[in-house]
Amino acid sequence: MDIFVVIILGIVQGLTEFLPVSSSGHLVLLENIFGVSDGSLFLNVVLHFATLVAVVIFYRKKLWDIVKRPFQPTTAYLVIATTITCVIVLLFSDFFENAFSGGLLAWGFILSAIFLLATEWISRKYEKENYPYIRVGYKQSILLGLFQGLAILPGISRSGTTLCAGIVMGVEKKEALDFSFLMSIPIIFASLVYELVKCKFQIAFVGVGVVELVVGSITAFVCAMLGIKLMLKVVEKVQYKWFAIYLLILAVITIMVI
Repeated sequence: MDIFVVIILGIVQGLTEFLPVSSSGHLVLLENIFGVSDGSLFLNVVLHFATLVAVVIFYRKKLWDIVKRPFQPTTAYLVIATTITCVIVLLFSDFFENAFSGGLLAWGFILSAIFLLATEWISRKYEKENYPYIRVGYKQSILLGLFQGLAILPGISRSGTTLCAGIVMGVEKKEALDFSFLMSIPIIFASLVYELVKCKFQIAFVGVGVVELVVGSITAFVCAMLGIKLMLKVVEKVQYKWFAIYLLILAVITIMVI
């Protein structure tokens, strides 16, 4: 696999994992554009692991606090949300795996755009009315787990969908985003384990070399760190409409390419 393609995939995976634009949808689209097939599964696993490391490092203080105080409410909320997401994925795994066709991927991008536009409108309405924001609780963690499960569908952003759900439920924007990122840690890890188990740990270095894997991992890690910082700034300014416009353009491109 050309190292230029690997770098592009690393940049896209790193940035889009935490921006509300669907990393899986971008990878599917780019792999079709570049004609990537050999080694794509193993490369995707490696790139996802790099983004997992990035979010763990970024939220190391919060994670260490959870480790030191495992019976705090945040732990329970994360366990509930993750369990619900995993149940949804396991129940509908066959459907999710067969859903990455051109039409469904495009509709996923469109649905994500609608979520973002609705969230910006509701968020601005809350601000004008001085809405009394709430904290993440058991009810919110259940719903966030459900929405995270929905985001397994192609083209639907996990970070965008869970952030939108949190804000619409009245959770303060920064807390909603922090919880969304913390939720990503167990679910990304679970998805990596699932892919390895599904392939019976027989994924080989087919079509992609060690150098390409290292370069792709570093690229994805750096871009993931930038993506997290960028999203933390964006969420305060409520500029989701630009991501929505981008997703609508991407939907048109997807229909033309796939």
